[in-house]
Amino acid sequence: MFDRARAALIVTAAACAAAVLVVFAAGFALYAFALPYFGAAGAAATVALAAALALGLYAAISYVRRRRRERDTEVAHAELLDELPLGLGDIARDRPMLTLGIAALSGLLAARHPTLTRDLIHLAARFTTKR
Repeated sequence: MFDRARAALIVTAAACAAAVLVVFAAGFALYAFALPYFGAAGAAATVALAAALALGLYAAISYVRRRRRERDTEVAHAELLDELPLGLGDIARDRPMLTLGIAALSGLLAARHPTLTRDLIHLAARFTTKR
């Protein structure tokens, strides 16, 4: 187990080192390309601008993906909340004796442990409240 973890760590470190090498080489190539046109300071500014643009593009893509994931999660949560009462209603309609037993058991639980019941009601209210 530790050999596989160590191998995975070594492979990850090598991939990170290769990525750093590629970024450094690309920056140096851009610097060497821009040096005759803009001089040393201009070439350095060009490399910094390219790095800033790449970082901004990465941040924008990450933001869009995160928002899409949040939207999908909200839609799935809303669908679950819309389907939940109907599912419980079907259980109550299909198995009335089971529903009666669960209601009696929850009444006994509420009588014996009122603070637990209060906490469970607050927890259920958090998930059923529309915001």
